[in-house]
Amino acid sequence: MNTDIPLDYVPFVQRMVAQRRFFTESDVVAEGLRLLQAREALSQEVRLGFEQLDAGLGIPAEDVYARADDRIREIESQKAR
Repeated sequence: MNTDIPLDYVPFVQRMVAQRRFFTESDVVAEGLRLLQAREALSQEVRLGFEQLDAGLGIPAEDVYARADDRIREIESQKAR
């Protein structure tokens, strides 16, 4: 599949390659598509989360904070090793 880069974006894409942030213009476009795909996936997860909350499937805040505190302690103990 071939596509044209809109003229507004050409200088940016060329600069990314010139600065060696990417090897080719195609790599720049591919990264943009990866980011768009990730954003769409995150948007879907957020939408699902709100649907679950609306259905009464939420987790009490105290439980969330307790789990977060436990996880933080676990990570800190692993770093101390």
